[in-house]
Amino acid sequence: MLTEKDFIKIEKQAIGIYQNLELQIIEEIATRIANYGYANTVVLNDIKIAQEMGFLYQDIIKLVAEYNNTTYERVSEIFNNAGIKTLKFDDKIYTEAGLNPLPINQSPNMVQILNATIKKTAGNLQNLVMTTATNSQTSFYNAMNKAYMEVSTGVKSYSQSIIDAINNVSDIGGVITYPSGRKMSLESAARMNIITGVNQTCGKLQELRANELGWDLMELTAHSGARPSHAEWQGKIVSRTGKKGYLSLDDIGYGTVTGFKGVNCRHDWHPYYKGSTRAYTQEQLKKWQNETVTYNSKKINKYEATQIQRKMERQIRQDKKTLAGLQGIIKSKTADNKLIEDTRTQFSKQSLIYKAHQNELDNFIRQTSLTKDNTRLYTGKQDKNISTQVANVTKIASKYNTSDIIGMKVNNIKITEIGEHIISRTYARNISFEDIQDALKNPIKYGKIRTNKTQQIKGKNCTIIINTETGKLVTIYPKKTKKE
Repeated sequence: MLTEKDFIKIEKQAIGIYQNLELQIIEEIATRIANYGYANTVVLNDIKIAQEMGFLYQDIIKLVAEYNNTTYERVSEIFNNAGIKTLKFDDKIYTEAGLNPLPINQSPNMVQILNATIKKTAGNLQNLVMTTATNSQTSFYNAMNKAYMEVSTGVKSYSQSIIDAINNVSDIGGVITYPSGRKMSLESAARMNIITGVNQTCGKLQELRANELGWDLMELTAHSGARPSHAEWQGKIVSRTGKKGYLSLDDIGYGTVTGFKGVNCRHDWHPYYKGSTRAYTQEQLKKWQNETVTYNSKKINKYEATQIQRKMERQIRQDKKTLAGLQGIIKSKTADNKLIEDTRTQFSKQSLIYKAHQNELDNFIRQTSLTKDNTRLYTGKQDKNISTQVANVTKIASKYNTSDIIGMKVNNIKITEIGEHIISRTYARNISFEDIQDALKNPIKYGKIRTNKTQQIKGKNCTIIINTETGKLVTIYPKKTKKE
């Protein structure tokens, strides 16, 4: 039998197989778009774009292969550990009942089932992940074509078009494509394939063992926060042969996509001896079925709360995909300084949005006492690189927010607000906060009030723009830099 904790551990191992690949693919596409500068050309060059798509395909295939090289071994480890643990628990019950179950390695049928499923699952994952190469080509071409059309028709500036195109790539992500045409993120596909595969394989091993020993009754596991349709039958007894007085296999939807041991199901079962002590009391099952948590002074069903948490986690993952795409431009070899500066500005703005979403999740976890699962938020080298830059942005924002700037008077104008844009431009233009404070406290010169009610505050090493009516700090320029 596998517990909910076992499934959580398996899920973390599953996500870890391709954990960082999606962010790497997004960054690779973004870097190529920035390097190519396609939208800045006058004539659409299909031959050159086709060549670039070919190079991209080869590089993504190589990248995917590096991950696939260890897939079989890691999948094998997950399945073998789960199978051994499942039967070890079940066999203890059989032994106590006076039966003599054989070890799994002495059962040719069980070994065959386990090996066949490992091979199938690992092979499916490897094949599915390979489809990201083709999808990456499509994303690259569509982004380039869209950017070209926008710039050539004057709809957008070059830098804005490139940034938007790469944001579109990030929204799609490094998707895999099933033979049916269905698309899914790498992380979701790995989790679903392995969690479902492990549970169904262990179920087959359990059935084979029960058939060998002539065992009928099975007790279903139960856990807090189960989906409503599963909460109805969790913790109850099932008769595999359909005996009256017990649930049947049809009652629990065994063998269906949404039922027991279906897609992403975390329920298991184990042998039950009539009259023996039950694993869960009726009071415990009823409590779990009606369990609620409080969020923003409102009580909500715990299962619904977990779905809210999943939604927040998906948003944070999407934020990181967007940041990975922007980072791809920043790390590119483009000579377009405006593109780099505008991208750094956008990266800063997105960092603040990402930080707000992180705080929202942390607040949700704090109020509901649910468990935070960092494996659903990406980890790894690529993520750490992004997090380092995000930390730089939030550090600048923190300096602004904890300083004495708000309330300060400059040229008889009271500063009332620090705009998001000035924070982003401070990061994008590598201006030190100390120079900003010095400019506000020791201004050298004031510019004329413009028609848009803004005025320059010139300091020793930077120039700050303030709205003279609202007192909002609008943007900032380094010394001797022309205005945007």
